[in-house]
Amino acid sequence: MNKSCADSNPLEDTFEAQFFTLLTRICRQLMQHAEQIKAAGMLSPPQLWFLKRLYDAGAPQPISYFADDIFSNLSNASQMIDRLESDGLVYRIDNPRDRRSKLVELTEEGVQRMNHAHERHHLLAQELLEPLSEEERRAALATLERVLSLFENETDDAGPCGF
Repeated sequence: MNKSCADSNPLEDTFEAQFFTLLTRICRQLMQHAEQIKAAGMLSPPQLWFLKRLYDAGAPQPISYFADDIFSNLSNASQMIDRLESDGLVYRIDNPRDRRSKLVELTEEGVQRMNHAHERHHLLAQELLEPLSEEERRAALATLERVLSLFENETDDAGPCGF
């Protein structure tokens, strides 16, 4: 029995193809999970990350403080601040050191929602990842950290890959 071209694409069997296919499927699952969380009225993972980062800073922060890691630029960070501000979770205040800029501060409701969401996200992640052994967990984290580092070095050196 002959295989058709569609059945035997050697590119699909490479480590790289399998790796990016898995990452794409994981991203899709994470996005679907985030949509379910949002529909349930919970904070999305990026919203939670934003509020937790502000909380951990211990003081109001300029918008530029958030324009890294998850938010790639000031515009993306500003859009997130707008959404969180409209939900009453943060507010902008004048920067006493620079009249031209604003600082972002958590509201009491923002702290409460962040704590609740952090607990819920933690429980969901625990439940999902419970089948992994301690060795698998360490290996997964080490591998993902290494892959992230490779991506960050690539984008720092040559710009985005555009795949």
